[in-house]
Amino acid sequence: MSGEAEPHRHLVRRTFIAEAVRAVSAGVIETALATFAILIAVNQFQSGAGLKSFLLASPAVGLLGSLLIVPLVVKWQIRSSLAAAMVSLVSMAGFVVSALGSKNEICFVIGISMGIGMIGMAIPMQTHYLRLNYPGKSRGRLFSVTIFIRALTAMIVSWSFGVFLDHDFDRYPVLLWLMVGAAAVSAVCHFYVPSEVLRPNSKRRNAFWDSVHISREDRVFVRLLVAAMVMGIGVLSANALRVDYLVNPEHGLEFDVKTVSLITGIVPSVVRLISTFFWGWLFDRVNFFKLRIVANLVFLAGVILYFVWTDVRLILLGSALFGLARGGGEIMFNLFVTKLAPGEHIADYMSVHTFLAGLRILAAPFLGFFLVEWANVSVMTAVSVTFIVASVLIVGSARQVDGEKIPEDRMS
Repeated sequence: MSGEAEPHRHLVRRTFIAEAVRAVSAGVIETALATFAILIAVNQFQSGAGLKSFLLASPAVGLLGSLLIVPLVVKWQIRSSLAAAMVSLVSMAGFVVSALGSKNEICFVIGISMGIGMIGMAIPMQTHYLRLNYPGKSRGRLFSVTIFIRALTAMIVSWSFGVFLDHDFDRYPVLLWLMVGAAAVSAVCHFYVPSEVLRPNSKRRNAFWDSVHISREDRVFVRLLVAAMVMGIGVLSANALRVDYLVNPEHGLEFDVKTVSLITGIVPSVVRLISTFFWGWLFDRVNFFKLRIVANLVFLAGVILYFVWTDVRLILLGSALFGLARGGGEIMFNLFVTKLAPGEHIADYMSVHTFLAGLRILAAPFLGFFLVEWANVSVMTAVSVTFIVASVLIVGSARQVDGEKIPEDRMS
């Protein structure tokens, strides 16, 4: 991969501008799931654990579908950015349903789940065009800038709408219409990015499982997928309870809307904001295995501080560590396959990665709520910590695959 030509500066600039603008809309949409979807479900509809789990698992819909979209994009010869734009339009339609049916629990849940869920289907297409349009030596740094913009937007929107709804919670449909506009902007930005079609090759037969067949031959990638699956279940089962833990009377905290927005929106977004450039710099320079272990350990500390103690200061610190770890985790989630896969198979590798992410996102919230209802928050926390520790051990052992040491330059 080192011998590939660097993209032209005009291509880099145009892609970066589109991604920077899209980061604003992504920050708006991010708050829907991070804070307000569950808040609306609890305060407006008094939704049960099943519907709350369904909302939190909604990103899995698009991530699972990402394995199917790649062969379709190849078959129809659609450029990757156009395919991503079409997915964003479907997301917009979901938010329209939630906004029009904002007073109906089922319409709200189905619409916002569709709006949030479809976003993940575009990720393999995005990674494909970022791999081609950004220089390898600065890909992490450029991507970190857009994460910075996204986190700043999420922070502003989270606080502003926390105050807005605290004065009159019945105004929450305004937030849903803002999501509609954000998804529309996202579609336009995807369309603006120059990109290539995914061309068939000797390993591809345009079948839905071709991506699996292509990527499974890479033993390093498979080992890292196992670690990511274990890690994801541990973190996401705890993450599913972050808002419910603060507002549900059963847990004894019952914080107000502004405090919940501060803990789940403002604090993690600020820390993520501050740390994102550093994570991007590290991604371009540090061995991936070492960087992944560090991020996992930060997640581990965050889970312990957030759920073990009820002191609001420790919960805030745990939330800050969530934000810190997420800043690095998001860069690694979106870009680590660019260190592994040949250029023509970026979307294949990424679709398998996102499909498995969809499985854990689908399962983890149900696991988290089940553990709390079956036992208590302490048991859920212990299970989460066990999974995260296991993931650290798997990544630590992944430097040796079938007795072969992985070349240092492959993952750094």
